Amino acid sequence: MRARIYILTAFVLALMQAASAQQAPITSQYLTNGLVINPAYAGSRGALSANLSYRKQWVHINGAPQFQNLSLHSPVNTKEKVALGLMAEYLTYGVTKDVGIYAFYAYSFQAGPGRLSMGLKGGVDLSNTNYNSLQFPDDNPADPLLTGDMRYTLPNMGVGFYWYTDKFFAGLSVPSLLSYRRDAMDEFRVTPDYKSFTTYFSAGALITFADAFKVKPSVLLRYSMQEPLEADLNVNMIFADLLWLGGSYRMAEGAVVALLDLQVTPQLKIGYSYDYQLGHLNTYTTGTHEVSLRYEFEFSVSATSPRYF
Repeated sequence: MRARIYILTAFVLALMQAASAQQAPITSQYLTNGLVINPAYAGSRGALSANLSYRKQWVHINGAPQFQNLSLHSPVNTKEKVALGLMAEYLTYGVTKDVGIYAFYAYSFQAGPGRLSMGLKGGVDLSNTNYNSLQFPDDNPADPLLTGDMRYTLPNMGVGFYWYTDKFFAGLSVPSLLSYRRDAMDEFRVTPDYKSFTTYFSAGALITFADAFKVKPSVLLRYSMQEPLEADLNVNMIFADLLWLGGSYRMAEGAVVALLDLQVTPQLKIGYSYDYQLGHLNTYTTGTHEVSLRYEFEFSVSATSPRYF
């Protein structure tokens, strides 16, 4: 019975890939690296910032998603108006492997008490679904429809806006503007469709109770005309600017997230998150683990925003 569940999970995930646009994978460490969800985040750290993360979702379920991300972004001069970035993503689920390689450009300027950044993202998505890798129980023969592979290499782009001060931030973005659809010849083609856009809205604040204790509440909303509204509610408690303890509630997925970050040095931050499923999926998995590493190199610019966002 469990083997059939594994096969069904892998197959459904593959079908989802075939039917929908390439979207930014949901992670719990976007609070550490906002570039994952918003191109306008590039350069907002005021330093050359390198981020590495790994997410293993739904442990003990074969074919469950695994996501790896490597990014680098920085202002290009002391005025901090122009920023550039690069990002590589690797996502596997079921018998599908996706790779995304993107470049970022952001331009920011003073807007009221804060700074407004406008960002663009452009790159290529590569996907390969190998049905020959499907495993069937009891040596049952594979369905002819589940043989061979399905692949594409197509462009994609995204856009975003990000406004921030030393106490507040708000962002609006569409990380993937292009959709992919299969035609009658089983070939994937770019098909722009605004109904498939997933729009991200994020906002948060920094509340200072004492020099050694701060609280950072935030929210992330995801909306598509083809999907119901999704929301993440987050809160982080910051102790002495060294230890970050927090949690999130992911409403659509029905999961609670525990967050732990350690600011080892002013340049190095290590993060860990654990997602616990509240629904029926909890019967099959012990949860989701994600780790992240952020290192900010010395750079001769003065950040407009403190390093809380």
